[in-house]
Amino acid sequence: MITMVDRQQIIHMYRTLGYSKRAIGRTLEINRKTVAKVISEYEASLSSADPEASLETLLTRKPAYDSSSRKRKVITGALQELIDSCLKDNARKRANGLRKQCMVGTDIYDLALSKGFKVSYSGVCKYIKEVKSKTLPSSKEAFIRGYHPPGESCEFDWGEVKLYIRGKQQRFYMAVFTFSHSNGRYAWLFRHQNTLAFMESHRNFFKEVGGAPSVMVYDNMRVAIKEFVGAEKKPTEALLRLSNFYQCHYRFCNARAGWEKGHVERSVEYVRRKAFSVLLRFESLEEAQDQLSTTCERINTEEGSSSTVGKKSKLEAELAALRACHNEMGCFELETYKVDKWSTICMKASHYSVPDTLVGKLVDVKIYSEKLVMLYQNQKIAVHERIYYPAGWSIKLEHYLNTLLRKPGAVHSSLALQKMPEAIQQLFNKQFVDKPKDFVLLLQYAMEQGFTDLDIVTAYQDLKFRGINQVSADQIKTMMHALKEPKDEVLNLLHPKVNKEQSADIEDGSLQILSTLSRMMDNYKH
Repeated sequence: MITMVDRQQIIHMYRTLGYSKRAIGRTLEINRKTVAKVISEYEASLSSADPEASLETLLTRKPAYDSSSRKRKVITGALQELIDSCLKDNARKRANGLRKQCMVGTDIYDLALSKGFKVSYSGVCKYIKEVKSKTLPSSKEAFIRGYHPPGESCEFDWGEVKLYIRGKQQRFYMAVFTFSHSNGRYAWLFRHQNTLAFMESHRNFFKEVGGAPSVMVYDNMRVAIKEFVGAEKKPTEALLRLSNFYQCHYRFCNARAGWEKGHVERSVEYVRRKAFSVLLRFESLEEAQDQLSTTCERINTEEGSSSTVGKKSKLEAELAALRACHNEMGCFELETYKVDKWSTICMKASHYSVPDTLVGKLVDVKIYSEKLVMLYQNQKIAVHERIYYPAGWSIKLEHYLNTLLRKPGAVHSSLALQKMPEAIQQLFNKQFVDKPKDFVLLLQYAMEQGFTDLDIVTAYQDLKFRGINQVSADQIKTMMHALKEPKDEVLNLLHPKVNKEQSADIEDGSLQILSTLSRMMDNYKH
């Protein structure tokens, strides 16, 4: 194939230098028929209605082969029948609702190789494209760029991300919000893609941005759509609660129409890549959430490309246009459980402790996505981090203090002690193994006085620093109070102030004592 330079040289030699077609072919070593074709195109452009435009088009047009009339040489006969049968099977599968089990190009290529055919993957793909263009002629679809006023709409979607928490790979779900006007992005991590996570993500988002947009946009997710009635989509109770509480409308996209919420479709992949493509290992979910929040904050303030010019000012205008939210919606499910003989309630095969005075009684439980709050007669009695692994136990030793006072020997082998912080366990093993009742009384006293496990450990470490090896419960109690006192008062206790008159009297008395001792020593020597 000749190049654009060859074409220009042919025209130049023919038009300016006056070479014949044969001479041009010999000089440039190009076939005479090719030279004749280029010159005929040149002469045709000169005789057109607009010679200058036609000549410019001729000189700038890239040469190309006409492959439309080519015949296939490899995909014929039995191989062609095999590929056609695969495409027909795909059509039947789609008709029966098995769209995700259709064979793609690479599957058909592997099947052909297994049957002994010699064919390239690109050849198979070209043939499939050719067949589809004949059976399902498709035209390129045009899209209309939309404009959204500040604060008008926000799009929501879920995304999946896998992270390592304390060395163990876990799957999390990322709730992503994207403003349609400014493309401002916000995201939160949850362990499940359920109703509680859906509600809490919205509460967090509205609290973060300080208001609610006019319209929230969703796809056909099950946490937002309760059921389909013909062409109508009925919202879930959770979505209705959110809409009524925050006074914002909702809109659902059509099926398989991702462009109707194109901002967030791109945001899920973009935020996930920016936040967790390098950092994958964290000590806790809270640490991973901090990384995600920091990433979103950085994304919302960056202006490094033409698509992000003025993004910060757009986001400020968006936030200023939101409808103010003065309260937060309670995002929990309320259930009632009976306390069993272990002084726990059992929820989804996991046990959570409550005070041992409530054995056999009914308690109300507020179930959040990441925690449980226990209530008895409308009084908060316990808070636990929610367990998502099977047959888990969340036990707090302070819930069993009354029982352990009667059975102090059970402290050492109790599950409650094993669930305590490592520092508390070490304190028991070093100082209270033979005095378990004193240990229980210490914990009970700390709970009644409002001290935490950290206060106990800090007091113990301070006593050890002062050189006290055998520490008692009373010493820890005293030190906890001393550490809670203002620093000036503690210094006064350690270094009490003495007025000047008292100081002078003390000095005079000390001198008299020293003089008396000196006279006694002198008399003793003589």
